[in-house]
Amino acid sequence: MRLLALDLGAGLRGGQKQTALLLAELARRGHAIRFIGRRAAPLSACLRNRGIDVVEAPPGPEASPGLLLAVARTARRFQPDLLYAGDSRGHGAAVWSRASAGRPLIVHRRVVFRPSGHPLSRVKYRAADRFLAVSEAVAATLAEAGVDASRVAVVPDGLPPEAFVSVPAPPAPPHRLVHVGAFDGGKGQDIAVETLARLVLRGHDATLLLLGSGPQQAAVAARAGALGVAERCDFAGEVGDVSTRLAASHLLLLPSESEGAPLALVEAMAAGCPVLAHAVGGIPELVAHGKVGRLVSSLSPEAWEAAVSELLEDAGERLRLIRAGRATAATRTLSRTVALVEAELEKALAGAGNTS
Repeated sequence: MRLLALDLGAGLRGGQKQTALLLAELARRGHAIRFIGRRAAPLSACLRNRGIDVVEAPPGPEASPGLLLAVARTARRFQPDLLYAGDSRGHGAAVWSRASAGRPLIVHRRVVFRPSGHPLSRVKYRAADRFLAVSEAVAATLAEAGVDASRVAVVPDGLPPEAFVSVPAPPAPPHRLVHVGAFDGGKGQDIAVETLARLVLRGHDATLLLLGSGPQQAAVAARAGALGVAERCDFAGEVGDVSTRLAASHLLLLPSESEGAPLALVEAMAAGCPVLAHAVGGIPELVAHGKVGRLVSSLSPEAWEAAVSELLEDAGERLRLIRAGRATAATRTLSRTVALVEAELEKALAGAGNTS
């Protein structure tokens, strides 16, 4: 099949990384892929390095004239069988450019906030033929917005083989805590830093590795300094060896305010790092509390200090969670995700009366 894919994100967050893996694997399986991305965005460079044909569009809102012209022109030249949008802006550009007119449009959705009830938003969501939701929680928000369940399939994200690392973490102390996520104000790095400070006051020898970047990084670093734990925090930024660093850690903390289905949790499990996460959005679907990880029901630093301390003081429980987590991660492979997406693309084509 000929697939025109869009993702207009400016960064390379979890969703963009999954899009890169997905499109590269679909190309490897023989499908013709052309990708439209934001000019100078890291995802465009990543896909170009993987051999994908990339068209860079000008930045701007999803209905900006320059962007819509680029999308319409690319669709006219490429003549795709169907369109795939990896993010909301790509979804909008596919609709407003009319590139999806007469062609199936499949939209991948990874967030748990309900779509706007604005009339234009309703038009946009009616125009998509199928939605791929990364969790039941995400699917539920689409249902709340009036999207018929027959147009939604739950397709969990998956990990490539290199994410499965089997290297024991160095002995403690110090206990190595880790957080993975963008510094966007919603991933809870500030809570992780305050939890570390409370643990140190309680007598724990612990450090915190923070992987990711974003506009709130300086504020979190300043908070670490104010709490006296700056020397125990490593702001490593964007790194290419996330799995190796997770394998060298004793516990992943993810006190996010909202999550669709954060792949960082599965990455940690695959690398043998136990997980502790906020029970919000699609996280309980990934982490069965007490079975493959632990959940915290609030974002209060006191609750996080208690939950972390309990696990740091119980090496046997951490080992049990490592084994259970590895077994869970083994079911979340990229090959399975690609097969599910491929089946949904073929279903959309069949529904449109096309052939791949």
